[in-house]
Amino acid sequence: MPPTNTWQTWVQYAHNDIKIAINEMSRVVNPKSRPFEGILYHCQQCAEKMLKAYLIYKGTPAWGHDLEMLRSECAKHDTTFNASRLINHCVFLSAFIGARYPDFTMSVDASNATRGINSAKRVYDFVSEKLGNGREFFSITL
Repeated sequence: MPPTNTWQTWVQYAHNDIKIAINEMSRVVNPKSRPFEGILYHCQQCAEKMLKAYLIYKGTPAWGHDLEMLRSECAKHDTTFNASRLINHCVFLSAFIGARYPDFTMSVDASNATRGINSAKRVYDFVSEKLGNGREFFSITL
Protein backbone atom coordinates (compact mmCIF):
# COMPACT_ATOMS: atom_id res chain seq x y z
CA MET A 1 0.00 0.00 0.00
CA PRO A 2 1.47 3.42 -0.95
CA PRO A 3 2.13 5.99 1.78
CA THR A 4 -0.57 8.52 2.50
CA ASN A 5 -0.28 11.98 1.02
CA THR A 6 0.45 13.81 4.26
CA TRP A 7 2.88 16.64 4.76
CA GLN A 8 4.89 14.39 7.09
CA THR A 9 5.37 11.86 4.30
CA TRP A 10 6.61 14.60 1.99
CA VAL A 11 9.08 15.74 4.67
CA GLN A 12 10.35 12.17 5.08
CA TYR A 13 10.86 11.81 1.32
CA ALA A 14 12.64 15.19 1.22
CA HIS A 15 14.85 14.08 4.09
CA ASN A 16 15.72 10.93 2.17
CA ASP A 17 16.66 13.01 -0.87
CA ILE A 18 19.05 15.29 1.02
CA LYS A 19 20.60 12.35 2.87
CA ILE A 20 21.24 10.57 -0.45
CA ALA A 21 22.88 13.72 -1.82
CA ILE A 22 25.05 14.14 1.30
CA ASN A 23 26.05 10.48 1.35
CA GLU A 24 26.98 10.46 -2.33
CA MET A 25 28.97 13.67 -1.96
CA SER A 26 30.93 12.32 0.99
CA ARG A 27 32.03 9.11 -0.72
CA VAL A 28 35.78 8.77 -0.37
CA VAL A 29 36.35 6.06 -2.94
CA ASN A 30 37.40 7.90 -6.08
CA PRO A 31 35.73 11.27 -5.38
CA LYS A 32 36.05 12.22 -9.06
CA SER A 33 33.51 9.55 -9.96
CA ARG A 34 30.81 10.99 -7.73
CA PRO A 35 27.45 11.15 -9.51
CA PHE A 36 27.16 14.95 -9.43
CA GLU A 37 24.11 14.93 -11.68
CA GLY A 38 22.30 12.62 -9.26
CA ILE A 39 23.41 14.65 -6.27
CA LEU A 40 22.05 17.85 -7.81
CA TYR A 41 18.81 16.15 -8.81
CA HIS A 42 18.25 14.91 -5.24
CA CYS A 43 18.95 18.42 -3.94
CA GLN A 44 16.29 19.86 -6.24
CA GLN A 45 13.90 17.10 -5.23
CA CYS A 46 14.47 17.80 -1.53
CA ALA A 47 13.50 21.46 -1.96
CA GLU A 48 10.49 20.57 -4.14
CA LYS A 49 9.15 18.07 -1.63
CA MET A 50 9.61 20.44 1.31
CA LEU A 51 7.70 23.21 -0.45
CA LYS A 52 4.96 20.73 -1.30
CA ALA A 53 4.89 19.55 2.33
CA TYR A 54 4.24 23.12 3.45
CA LEU A 55 1.44 23.59 0.92
CA ILE A 56 -0.20 20.32 1.97
CA TYR A 57 0.20 21.39 5.62
CA LYS A 58 -1.72 24.56 4.72
CA GLY A 59 -4.41 22.60 2.87
CA THR A 60 -3.35 23.85 -0.56
CA PRO A 61 -2.94 21.51 -3.53
CA ALA A 62 0.75 20.91 -4.26
CA TRP A 63 1.46 20.30 -7.91
CA GLY A 64 4.35 20.82 -10.30
CA HIS A 65 8.12 20.82 -10.25
CA ASP A 66 8.83 24.54 -10.56
CA LEU A 67 10.40 25.61 -7.26
CA GLU A 68 9.72 29.27 -7.87
CA MET A 69 6.04 28.61 -8.49
CA LEU A 70 5.82 26.39 -5.40
CA ARG A 71 7.69 28.96 -3.29
CA SER A 72 5.38 31.68 -4.55
CA GLU A 73 2.36 29.58 -3.56
CA CYS A 74 3.87 29.12 -0.09
CA ALA A 75 4.34 32.90 0.17
CA LYS A 76 0.58 33.33 -0.14
CA HIS A 77 0.38 31.72 3.31
CA ASP A 78 3.55 33.21 4.80
CA THR A 79 5.35 36.20 3.30
CA THR A 80 8.70 35.12 4.75
CA PHE A 81 8.84 32.70 1.81
CA ASN A 82 9.65 35.85 -0.20
CA ALA A 83 13.06 36.19 1.52
CA SER A 84 15.64 36.88 -1.16
CA ARG A 85 17.99 34.17 0.08
CA LEU A 86 15.24 31.56 -0.12
CA ILE A 87 14.40 32.76 -3.63
CA ASN A 88 18.08 32.46 -4.60
CA HIS A 89 18.29 28.90 -3.29
CA CYS A 90 15.16 27.92 -5.21
CA VAL A 91 16.37 29.56 -8.42
CA PHE A 92 19.75 27.83 -8.15
CA LEU A 93 18.23 24.41 -7.51
CA SER A 94 15.65 24.84 -10.28
CA ALA A 95 18.46 25.20 -12.77
CA PHE A 96 19.51 21.60 -12.08
CA ILE A 97 16.25 19.71 -12.51
CA GLY A 98 17.53 18.54 -15.91
CA ALA A 99 20.96 17.54 -14.57
CA ARG A 100 20.01 13.88 -14.66
CA TYR A 101 19.76 13.95 -18.46
CA PRO A 102 22.80 13.52 -20.74
CA ASP A 103 22.04 16.59 -22.86
CA PHE A 104 22.16 18.93 -19.85
CA THR A 105 24.46 21.84 -20.65
CA MET A 106 25.23 23.45 -17.28
CA SER A 107 28.34 22.56 -15.30
CA VAL A 108 27.69 19.50 -13.18
CA ASP A 109 30.72 19.43 -10.90
CA ALA A 110 31.80 19.27 -7.26
CA SER A 111 31.41 23.01 -6.76
CA ASN A 112 27.80 23.08 -7.94
CA ALA A 113 27.02 19.85 -6.07
CA THR A 114 28.35 21.37 -2.84
CA ARG A 115 26.34 24.52 -3.45
CA GLY A 116 23.27 22.40 -4.26
CA ILE A 117 23.55 20.52 -0.99
CA ASN A 118 23.88 23.79 0.89
CA SER A 119 20.79 25.21 -0.84
CA ALA A 120 18.75 22.05 -0.24
CA LYS A 121 19.71 22.05 3.44
CA ARG A 122 18.67 25.69 3.77
CA VAL A 123 15.30 25.14 2.09
CA TYR A 124 14.75 22.00 4.17
CA ASP A 125 15.44 23.80 7.43
CA PHE A 126 13.47 26.90 6.50
CA VAL A 127 10.34 24.90 5.69
CA SER A 128 10.91 22.47 8.56
CA GLU A 129 10.78 25.37 11.00
CA LYS A 130 7.51 26.56 9.44
CA LEU A 131 6.12 23.07 10.04
CA GLY A 132 7.19 23.14 13.68
CA ASN A 133 9.95 20.59 13.23
CA GLY A 134 12.93 22.88 13.89
CA ARG A 135 16.23 22.84 12.05
CA GLU A 136 18.37 19.82 11.39
CA PHE A 137 21.15 21.11 9.18
CA PHE A 138 21.81 24.77 10.02
CA SER A 139 21.50 26.92 13.11
CA ILE A 140 21.44 30.27 11.30
CA THR A 141 18.50 31.98 9.67
CA LEU A 142 18.03 32.72 6.00
